[in-house]
This record gives sequence, structure tokens and C-alpha cells, in this order.
Amino acid sequence: MMRTLFAATAATLLLASAPALAQTSTDEPERDAKGKITDKTHPDYVKCRTESVIGSRAKKRRVCLTNREWERVARDGNNVADRLVEDMASGMTGN
Repeated sequence: MMRTLFAATAATLLLASAPALAQTSTDEPERDAKGKITDKTHPDYVKCRTESVIGSRAKKRRVCLTNREWERVARDGNNVADRLVEDMASGMTGN
């Protein structure tokens, strides 16, 4: 249930979010010959994950976001889960 909720939240955020947040650091990160950031802990380093497509057992899709965007997706997913738990708890107490 939580995996599906996270996947749905992530998909919504991917479609609705505006890309390219401004870099907060004034230091230029190390880059490889192709111009990609090599520091895996840098906020603008791009990580790719393979996720299952909702409604399919076999289809997968590759999602690539920066560390900063993955952190935001995780935070938003946790907020949705927290609200869901709170709503379910309040429904059980009759309030």
C-alpha cells in the first residue's frame, strides 16, 4: 500500500513539478568529461531508479531526478502517509 502511495505521489510530482532548482552553493561541483556531476552527495547529482508502472506487473520505467528532487519526493510522500495515518486514526476514534 505504501509503495503504491509513494509511486503515485512520485508520478504526480514528476508531472507537476518545475525542474531545475537554483544551485545554493557557490562552489562549482566536480564534473566528468561529459559534464556530469561526479559527487554522489551533491544536491544536483542525478540519480536514476527503475520503478514499477502502476497497473502493470511487468512494465518498469526509469526515473531520473537530482538528489534534491528525490529528497523532496520522499518528504512529500512521507507527509501524505502521515496525513493518511492521522485521518485513519481520527476515523477510528469517532472524532
